[in-house]
Amino acid sequence: MSPTTVPARRRTRSGMRRRRPADGLGHSVVARVPSRCGFGRLVPVAASLADLWSARALREPDAIAVDDGTTRLTWSEALGRAQGAAARLAEHGVAAGDVVVLQGRNTVEWVVVAAATHLLGATLAPLGQEETAAERASYGRRVGARVVVAEAPGAGELPISMEQPPHLGAATPAPRGAGGPAVVLATSGTAGHRTAVPMDHDVLLRLYADVADVLDIDHRDRLLGVVPLAHSFGFNGLLVIALLTGASLRLVPDRSRAALPGIVRESGVSVVCGPPTLLHDLAAAVREGADLGPRVRLFMTGATEIRPEVLLPLARETGIPRVSAGYGLTQTCGTVAVCPDIARTGVGGHAPMVPVPGVEVRILDDAGAPVPTGVPGRVVTRGYQVAVAVADPEGWFVTGDEGHLHDDGRLCVTGRLDDQLVVSGFNVDPARVEIALEHSPLVARAAVVGLPDPRRGHRLAAVVVPAAGAARDDAAVLAAARAALARYEVPDVLVWADDLPHTATGKLSRASVRALLAEQLNPEDPEHPDPPEESDR
Repeated sequence: MSPTTVPARRRTRSGMRRRRPADGLGHSVVARVPSRCGFGRLVPVAASLADLWSARALREPDAIAVDDGTTRLTWSEALGRAQGAAARLAEHGVAAGDVVVLQGRNTVEWVVVAAATHLLGATLAPLGQEETAAERASYGRRVGARVVVAEAPGAGELPISMEQPPHLGAATPAPRGAGGPAVVLATSGTAGHRTAVPMDHDVLLRLYADVADVLDIDHRDRLLGVVPLAHSFGFNGLLVIALLTGASLRLVPDRSRAALPGIVRESGVSVVCGPPTLLHDLAAAVREGADLGPRVRLFMTGATEIRPEVLLPLARETGIPRVSAGYGLTQTCGTVAVCPDIARTGVGGHAPMVPVPGVEVRILDDAGAPVPTGVPGRVVTRGYQVAVAVADPEGWFVTGDEGHLHDDGRLCVTGRLDDQLVVSGFNVDPARVEIALEHSPLVARAAVVGLPDPRRGHRLAAVVVPAAGAARDDAAVLAAARAALARYEVPDVLVWADDLPHTATGKLSRASVRALLAEQLNPEDPEHPDPPEESDR
């Protein structure tokens, strides 16, 4: 099967801005070549992320690179700080080919340490901000990390704040190039453990040059960084795109629904990136009188099936003229296909997306045979960005997603086929949540499923069987779960039952669990009072 293509089209400001030509200010870090796929490809001239940091600092030294509300750095200042942090890392033995685990919130300091890692030719292995010291140490051993850098460091870890030696300023950078993968990103596996996915410099530069081009992102843009940089959506879809295009990043270290509209307005954000949850929240804020300002032109989302009939009314309420959708998994470096404007698809239901150049998509039935266009089945994909470890001998990666193809090759993703769920853009493995619930002395067995939620994709609900003689205490069980799980993994509600439903072969019947929950839960039951605020692409 050849890569799916659609005719190329030129886009203007009404839908997509016509890009300005390279003008000597550093926009030549990418070069345009023709494409048959509607992407008008931008091919990176740089060989690594370190090279991009160099190009930006040399050619756009005074343009704003990154701002977290407390610290703001130009490209030159950011590189100077990164050189200082690189010197500190080198003092602790970090060299080309080593791995650096990085854990913390979306801050300027996080970006500086990430850049420093790449200046040394080392590989970044970021973890989410809620990971404990024990989990950081375990993951560090697994990926063979030289050091662990953390915002709240434990014994043997380095602090994320690294003072810059006085002899190092924002001078002409001298990166050493890439000694291995750019980044290793962790994704939860179906058995409840993490899978570490390495992503090479050249793959990320090629892939996200295409994504930036089809979304028409350039140096005039300011990207809102709510989604965690430790995840593919944040690292690739924000930081790598900013490096490729010269767009600036407005990071949000601590998400607050009340503060977010003001951040968007006052920082002059033009592109808001995040899960559909974020658009729901912004629309609610606007209904309550908030003002997002005049600059926002694009809401960029992904991580779950995208329904235009839900998102487009929200976009109209906020005054955001365009919504784009992307589909991808960590195992595919975060992207398989993109829909640049879900309002212009001409297809009802789910947003149809165009596979990026060099990527193939097929839809298979339960027997593994291709199905005709329009017929739903399992999404499989093959391409240069698919991690070798997850591909079959022919290079195909079998996803857990359901979708169908249109006659013109566009892909619609319509849901999940396996047990893994998506909550506010985060992948959630029910097995991991069930294990945590069953650690409570009050619980004998647990089953977790996702209930449809228009704002978050899914809300988690659990059916639990009490331990012999134990009280049915929701609060105690959920408190224990919060101590072991991330916020987005904690169920919103518990339903107690005498036993769990099973199939004739003894396997847990999740369909029956959902039916049981549907009988006992009121559809108007309130959501979790403090739902997760970050995204997983």
